[in-house]
Amino acid sequence: MNIFLRSSNFLLACSLVLSFSNNVYANNLSQSTESIKPINSQIKQINQEKTKQNLNAQLLIAAQNGNIKEVRSLISQATDVNVRDEYGWTPLLWAAMNGHTDVVRVLLVSGANPNTRNKYGWTPLMWAAGQGYGEIVRSLIASGARLNAQDRNGWTAIMWAWDGNHQETVAILRSVANN
Repeated sequence: MNIFLRSSNFLLACSLVLSFSNNVYANNLSQSTESIKPINSQIKQINQEKTKQNLNAQLLIAAQNGNIKEVRSLISQATDVNVRDEYGWTPLLWAAMNGHTDVVRVLLVSGANPNTRNKYGWTPLMWAAGQGYGEIVRSLIASGARLNAQDRNGWTAIMWAWDGNHQETVAILRSVANN
């Protein structure tokens, strides 16, 4: 009988330990899954930020290359039309410099800043004028580009047009300045 009581006490003790352990494990598991929720939220946020950065980088490239279809698609995905690359170039600066008239217009309608500057102080109007892109110059002026903005060397858009011997662009800028 003594052995029976000892073994029942042993079994009772074991079942109490197991019961206690299961409760502790269940509580720890519950706490662990609760702590996973904020981590999952942070991971989701990081992934969304990386996706946004990737879309913004794609917009810079599409604008630089004049890919109007891709520019429209990326803008519809809520990319930042005023995003900057490491040198301060925006999609509008790239499009203006490379003569992509339709891309410039789409960017302006989508809220691109016509007075944005790269790290050298060059504006889209300066680039377009310096390259002789009259239609882009007109679009930029119609969107509020400042005619008298100066780069780091004090040059304005009309000076860039004159330096590039783009008489039509000089005439456009003069006619706007005189009004």
